[in-house]
Amino acid sequence: MKSYGTFTKQGDHIFRTSAYIQWGSSDRSLGACLLLNPGSAVLDGALQHQLEKEGQASGRIEAEDPTMRQLISIVEEMYKGQPLNGRLHIYNLFPLRETNSEQAIATFESLVENGAFTVESGIATTEELSRHPWIMVGWGINQGQKNLGVVKQKWLEVINESGIPTFRVKSQTTDDYYHLSPLLHSKKVEIRKNMVTQYRNHIGFQRFTAHAAEMNLMVEADREELEEFEKGGWQISRHNPEHIVRAFSQLRIKDGFKLRGYQFTEGGNGNGIVWALKDDQELPPPEQCPRLEDEFLNPPKPDEAFDDFMVAVEGDRSPLSYLQAAICSHELYEFGAMWHGISWGREQVMGRPDDDFDTEMHDWEMEQDQPDIIEPYFYYNRSGHPVVVYHTTNDIGVITWNRYVHTFSKDDYTAHVDKTVIATAGAGIIF
Repeated sequence: MKSYGTFTKQGDHIFRTSAYIQWGSSDRSLGACLLLNPGSAVLDGALQHQLEKEGQASGRIEAEDPTMRQLISIVEEMYKGQPLNGRLHIYNLFPLRETNSEQAIATFESLVENGAFTVESGIATTEELSRHPWIMVGWGINQGQKNLGVVKQKWLEVINESGIPTFRVKSQTTDDYYHLSPLLHSKKVEIRKNMVTQYRNHIGFQRFTAHAAEMNLMVEADREELEEFEKGGWQISRHNPEHIVRAFSQLRIKDGFKLRGYQFTEGGNGNGIVWALKDDQELPPPEQCPRLEDEFLNPPKPDEAFDDFMVAVEGDRSPLSYLQAAICSHELYEFGAMWHGISWGREQVMGRPDDDFDTEMHDWEMEQDQPDIIEPYFYYNRSGHPVVVYHTTNDIGVITWNRYVHTFSKDDYTAHVDKTVIATAGAGIIF
């Protein structure tokens, strides 16, 4: 573990403009924290001399600062049992180096009032913050300062816009958040345990029953959606695939978008395909569209359609919303499926406490190691991407026990999906 920072000197004031704690050699983010200001952070050896002489320097920071030691303890406890390889990024409400917080705030207020410093200069962008898997906020209990209050509000706005998980311990009497490294040892331990607990509850594994992986809202269908198709082949579907999204409580159609679908029928069989469009666009007749030659039944794709229909879906960024999005995407992929077109429709998500289901109900021939967790679960991976994992059984053809891993984008609800057959259990059904 090593600490690094960039410092500048202006007159009698020293500013630390950036800092991070490094484990291993990777430059990926392990997380971030937002504190009041740099305290007693000092550059190693000759770099401190360079700062005094040239007015700027970057490099190793001495790790004896008590706040640095506290941050190191928190992160190492969060990732206990895992190899640490990455960086904890340290942000401050203002970059002035000063150990006495009251003096630091007074100097900051003076510098802003004199025009030597602006409240916006040290605030990260939403894009930058979104690269972190989480952020801890702990700037201390400091009230009544005009410009400091503005900085706090602007930081909170950017953090909220970034959508990343945030850990903090709020004061019961003010709108501030307790410092991550209080002076009293007992408080220091209490804060450390609190941060680790919040991390494990919100970033670590969050388990669900299989019931959570179901549609949970009633959605009424329009009358015309109940009409039968008059011809076979591809045609514009009378059904609106948005009803699938609306059946999940934490999901919605994103403003400016809509979902529409094509339906293929032949005899009693059916398949469909869903496309995301801008809300001012309509599906053209299938005969006017290019065909996807590498896809089953060569479905039509309008030139205006997005490649992934999940770009039109958004949620509240809760773990449940990601589980619902994972299930919703399969339901949309199976839009219009009938008889031999059905596949996902026979999947049964495992982990129902009232189903008496266990791994002994079939004579499984294991192809992979049996998982420790059968129920659906959610976590953020080491790169900060939301991940949903669940297991299913499917009895079409051969009974299979399957694992699905959905790794979501940080920016929306599109995901990369990996499916693995864990085990088989002989012949299933044929229809």
